[in-house]
Amino acid sequence: MYNIKRTAKDSVFTALFSHKEYALQLFKALHPEEKNVTEKDIEIITIDNVLTDGIYNDLGLMFKDRLIILAEAQSTWNGNMAIRGLLYLSETYKRYLEKNRLSLFTSATVQLPVPEIYVIYTGEKGNRPDEILLSDHYPKNSTSPLQLRIKMIYDSKEGDIIYQYINFCKVFNQMRKDFPDSVVMAVKNTISICRNKELLAEFLKDHETELNDIMYDFLYNEEYWRKLMLRDERKKAREEGLAEGRAEGKAEGKAEGKAEGHAEGLSEGLAEGRMQGARDKALEMAKKMLAKGMAINDIVDLTGLTSDEVIQLPNQIS
Repeated sequence: MYNIKRTAKDSVFTALFSHKEYALQLFKALHPEEKNVTEKDIEIITIDNVLTDGIYNDLGLMFKDRLIILAEAQSTWNGNMAIRGLLYLSETYKRYLEKNRLSLFTSATVQLPVPEIYVIYTGEKGNRPDEILLSDHYPKNSTSPLQLRIKMIYDSKEGDIIYQYINFCKVFNQMRKDFPDSVVMAVKNTISICRNKELLAEFLKDHETELNDIMYDFLYNEEYWRKLMLRDERKKAREEGLAEGRAEGKAEGKAEGKAEGHAEGLSEGLAEGRMQGARDKALEMAKKMLAKGMAINDIVDLTGLTSDEVIQLPNQIS
């Protein structure tokens, strides 16, 4: 039975590059001048659950004296990526010192790996910068010497692993738009199209089940948050309906009792209409979740329906 994850702790990004084979391809895409590097030379040092907020997924790679930090920014832009990079770098250095038993309280100068920080942005570049600086967060005319540079990646050499990943994401985003009411169709079409276009084809072949789970989690998670927003909108609409009714009643200059009745009727009508629409949407959503084999408790949590209502739904599915 399918279980929804309340927070997306994984993504296609981290699943892909947690494999040494693809981490090596990633490194070579960033450093094509390194001809002799092998999988054995790459150490994956991703910090799990650090600064993860659902928008970004962070990855760390160590190669000789280089520390490469790579973050994925999906189609949502965030202006605090340089600060995120600083905090991630600080935590990574801390763990590096601990792992190598390096003390900061001796006379010997500690050597650190050289940091390189990149952000892969899968949305449209537009007029977004090629580089983000930590100094952008300081007050204007500041002379602070502490600086951190984040290189933005919007595209890459055709065929390399970064190019494939970015275009995989673009296909996935388009399928979500083309099939807004069918998670299954969005995922299936994404995989089919990307195979035909040879975008992550080998990874899709070897890890299709893993990928399906990740994308279903992402989309159902997205639906969950959309449901929470719908509840907020419904509450707001009810309040607006009450205010609208009162205003209209007063404008008509009717008696206080009649105005109150008018307001209440208008408010209830608006609220009931919106609530019925939200309920119909919840029922449709629950039917799709049942068809997918999701647990009844999960469906109740996501839709706001009662367990009895959900149990009765199979009788309504044609």
